[in-house]
Amino acid sequence: MKKTIPACCVSGTGIVLCVTMEEIEFNTYILPLRDRMFRYAQSLLLSAAEAEDAVADLLERLWVERSRLAGCRNIDSFVLTALRNRCYDLLRSRRARSRRDDAFGERIERATMGESGVWEIREQVRRAIASLPERQREAVHLKDIEGYPTREVAELLGCDEAQVRVLLSRARSALREILQKMMDDGQAKQTH
Repeated sequence: MKKTIPACCVSGTGIVLCVTMEEIEFNTYILPLRDRMFRYAQSLLLSAAEAEDAVADLLERLWVERSRLAGCRNIDSFVLTALRNRCYDLLRSRRARSRRDDAFGERIERATMGESGVWEIREQVRRAIASLPERQREAVHLKDIEGYPTREVAELLGCDEAQVRVLLSRARSALREILQKMMDDGQAKQTH
């Protein structure tokens, strides 16, 4: 069994705090990924509540099984892959199609409640991205929103870089069409 050596430090109040090196590493390498994990989970699950639950569950599991992280070359990729797998499990087990429809309904209600124009544009883009096929949606989120290099997106999606470029090209083309249709529909409603 691995022995951990406590690291002691003095807090601002003068109290000596002892934390194991594993806790320090977990707080240094895993916890800063929390926001990125949430955004990625939300892009897959299309529900903030479910995304929060998935991230919390995964963080707990990573803490319990933190010894597995010792051999990781790329902790970001490992964590996001584990999160993606957790989200897929949730999608399968909770019949995500009906939940996605509910999430769209909530977003449409918020967008029509007189929010600012910027909020409405953001919601249109989110809805457009959400309407993409799952693999394209993942590729767009990881590359364009999270800023991962194509190589890492390929690793996370389990395909080669050429396939990622194809997914991104198709997704961006589809987004242009979807957003143009949304804008045309919006202008048509305003003229009536």
